This record gives sequence, C-alpha cells and structure tokens, in this order.
Amino acid sequence: MNTYMQARTILRHQVLNLLGLCARPANGIHILNGHRTQGEPEPETFDRLLDRLAENVKFIRIEEAVQMIMKHEHPDRPLVAFTFDDGFTECYDYFAPLLEKRGVNAMFFVNPNYVEGDDAYIHHFNNDIVLTPGKQPMRWKHLVDLSARGHIIAAHTMDHYMVNTDDEQTLHDQIDTCRRVIEEHLQKPCDYFAFPYGKLEHANLKAIDIACRQYKYVFSQSDYKNYFSFGGRVINRRHFEPFWPYRHVSYFLSCNKSY
Repeated sequence: MNTYMQARTILRHQVLNLLGLCARPANGIHILNGHRTQGEPEPETFDRLLDRLAENVKFIRIEEAVQMIMKHEHPDRPLVAFTFDDGFTECYDYFAPLLEKRGVNAMFFVNPNYVEGDDAYIHHFNNDIVLTPGKQPMRWKHLVDLSARGHIIAAHTMDHYMVNTDDEQTLHDQIDTCRRVIEEHLQKPCDYFAFPYGKLEHANLKAIDIACRQYKYVFSQSDYKNYFSFGGRVINRRHFEPFWPYRHVSYFLSCNKSY
C-alpha cells in the first residue's frame, strides 16, 4: 500500500471512529454484505462484532429480510441480515457457524468457476480479479452442506464478471449459466443473484434485464440509503467487513433508509 493510501486509510478509520461514537442503528431492514477475513485471529473478531451488534439490533434470516423489503414493511426496530460475496472458505469455517449460533442464516453468492477452479484459476481469481491473495474457495461439498443447514447459495456470475458489457451472449453465459450450474449441484432453485463489484455503474440495463428474467431477486452493493435501484428491480445492500470495528458498522447502520 502506498503512502497516500495508508494516510487515507488512517484518516478514514479516525473519522469513522468519531462518527460512530454516538451513532445507533436506525429502525429498518439492513442487509450487511461482507467478503472475507483480513488476517487477524478468527473467528473471535466477527464473534465480538456480532455480540456488540446484538445489543442494538435484532438478527433475522436473510429470506425474511428480503420479503419484508419487497413488501415495503417499516419495522420499528433495526433488523439485520447477512450476505457474503465470492465464496471464500471463511464463509464455511467462521461466518456460517457464528450466525447459526445466533439462530440465523446467511446468503452466500458464489462464482461456479472459482468453486471448481484449479490452482492456476484460483491464483488468477485472487490476484487479478478480486485482489485477495491467498484465499481459497468453498467447494461444492461445502455449499451443499451449507444449503442443507439452511443457508442460501446464490449466484454471482461464473467468473466474478463485471456485467456492464454490451455483449449479450457473454452476459447470458455469465448470468444464466451460473444459475443452472448452482441448481444442478444443489438440486434446488437458485432465486438470488448479485452482480459483482456492486456499484450501480458495474451493471447496465441489458444485464439487469437478463438477471431479472433469470432470478426472482437481484442485488447490488450500492445506494444503500435507498432500498431499491434500477427502477425498483434491484435490492441494495450495505457493504461491511467482519473485521471492521463496531463503531464503523454502527455508523453505517445509523442512516435512514427510504423506498
């Protein structure tokens, strides 16, 4: 990390510490979306974060959160559900068991070619696509087990592909095929899709049209102060990471949301 990025990270940390000092999670439905651990001992970090959050929010199952959002419900307390992108092994080793301990599940968005990848593909995916060197993917045996335990396995394109191309065949290959492969392995419907990278500019209308024809629910990781984007067709999630300090997460949960 260069000097500028180090300074920016330190400043951001300090600002969020101050902003989060008095912040409290706002009433509403919050979908927190994470990815990975960062190298510190786990699962203690995420476990402590969940304990702190539980003092001020109620954890709910992810499918319950989605249905409440779709019905435009307005709960009188903060409700939090979890999703995780990219399918790293910490999802199986740490995140799922800790959420199960608290009586809820998570939704895991996976890339089938990463699930099945050989060493060369995994290296390329980690180092050139998602920039998380050293990670390992969950394999189908992990995903089948998580599904049997009540978690939801969802689609994230075949290769973590940025779906803002005008090449319609490529979009179908990445979006449609992903659903079919997951359903073949899990032997159950795959109703959920999140486009990679998550910002609204990382998908175009052609991709959203294809995704909405293939899946019941489509997600971004952007525009969090609004429940929906793309004309009400895409559900917005709030980015967090399991290693973030409680104050940072509490601050981001404090914003009011609108339909």
